[in-house]
Amino acid sequence: DLDGIPGFTNTLTLSSGDAWIPGLFYGASAQAYGAVGRGDVLIQNALGVQAIAFGNHEFDQGTAVIKDLIGGNSAAGFSGTDFPYLSGNLNFATDANLSGLVVAAGQAPKAKSITASVVFDVDGEKVGVVGATTPWLKTISSPGNVGITPAPFGGTPTSAELDALAAEIQSDVDALITANPGLNKVILLAHMQQLNIEQALAERLHHVD
Repeated sequence: DLDGIPGFTNTLTLSSGDAWIPGLFYGASAQAYGAVGRGDVLIQNALGVQAIAFGNHEFDQGTAVIKDLIGGNSAAGFSGTDFPYLSGNLNFATDANLSGLVVAAGQAPKAKSITASVVFDVDGEKVGVVGATTPWLKTISSPGNVGITPAPFGGTPTSAELDALAAEIQSDVDALITANPGLNKVILLAHMQQLNIEQALAERLHHVD
């Protein structure tokens, strides 16, 4: 499964979100596969994607679509994602469409699941991956009843709002490290839309590579 290329045994295939976006290709899946976006997921599965963080565009057509694309539809012969979707600052338990897909954080990755973080075994080394999504989500997309923290959080966040967001992420990072003694590799998949927010998080977080 390395496409015959040596030297890539320690590679993870990850994405920080917007892995499907409403448009012509996304919509064409309704005719080809019975519902929008399924072609995108099938491609991601074929590429061997191992985890994706929620971006804002995943929510553009509501959480029922997300349930179909991640969880699959056995009656339609669509299996859903072969990988987990991640976000630690979103609470999916409050959304009826998505609550059933939630699994405990800090575990080995599970297909068709939503969680805050996962731990991969890469050639005998543990690698933690944490997800985070822009708290500006409700203003720019349609996250249904998904809970979003921190709040308030503006389009141009204050230093205090950035501190609060970093604290949310740091709690997930710290939990991973506490639960996995010796874990010293943590990847953050953050979908914040603005480079300056990503840079501000980098200044505030600890034990994130």
